[in-house]
Amino acid sequence: MGFIEKISLNLSENLGDKLNKNKEEKEVLNYGIFVVIHTLMGLIATVLIGIITGMIIEIIIIFITSSWFKRYTGGVHATTPEKCLLISSILSLILSLFCKYIIFNININYIFIIGFFSIMTFYYIINKKCPVSSKNKPLKRENTRRKLRKKAFNLLNRYFILLIILYIIYNFICIDIIKTIIISCILGIILQMIVLTEIGENFIIILDSSLNIFNNK
Repeated sequence: MGFIEKISLNLSENLGDKLNKNKEEKEVLNYGIFVVIHTLMGLIATVLIGIITGMIIEIIIIFITSSWFKRYTGGVHATTPEKCLLISSILSLILSLFCKYIIFNININYIFIIGFFSIMTFYYIINKKCPVSSKNKPLKRENTRRKLRKKAFNLLNRYFILLIILYIIYNFICIDIIKTIIISCILGIILQMIVLTEIGENFIIILDSSLNIFNNK
C-alpha cells in the first residue's frame, strides 16, 4: 500500500468514526478522499515541474486534459498511485517540450488538421472500446459503461468546439499563447488516446516496471 492510500485510509477511518459511519460508508469516504489527495498531488507536482522548466501552461493543460479524459475513458494504471503520478508527470513534461518545438516550427493550419484527425480517431476509439477496464476498476455493468462513454463523448465535443473557437481567434490576432493552448489541448487528447491502445498500454507497463529499479536500491 502506497503512502497516498495509507493517508486516505487513515483519514477516512478517523472521520468515519467521528461521523458514526458503517464499513461500506467508510469505503466510499476513503475512495473520495483518495481521489482528492491524488488529484491535488498531481496538480502540485505538475505546477512545480512547470515552474522549474518554464512551461507551466503547457504541462498543466496537457496533464489536466489527459487526466480529465481518463476519468471517463479508463485505461491502464500503474501499480501504485505514486508511480501513476510520476509517469503522468514524465509524459506531460516530454509532450510540453514537444509543444515548444511545434509552436515555432509548424503552421497553425497543419496543427489544426492534425488535431482534427486526432479527435476523429478518438471518437472512434471511445465508441469501440471505452471505457477500458482495469484491475482496480473492472467496469462490468453495461449501464455504467454507457454513462462513462457518453460523458467521454460530451467532453470531447466541448474540446472540439473550444479548439475551433481558439483556431478562429488565433487567425485574427495571432497571439502565441493561444497557439500554445491549442497545441497543449491536442497533445493531452493524443496522450490519453495513445494509452488506450495496446502499444500505449505496453509502454506504460514498461515505464512502471522500470521505476522498480529505484525501489531495489
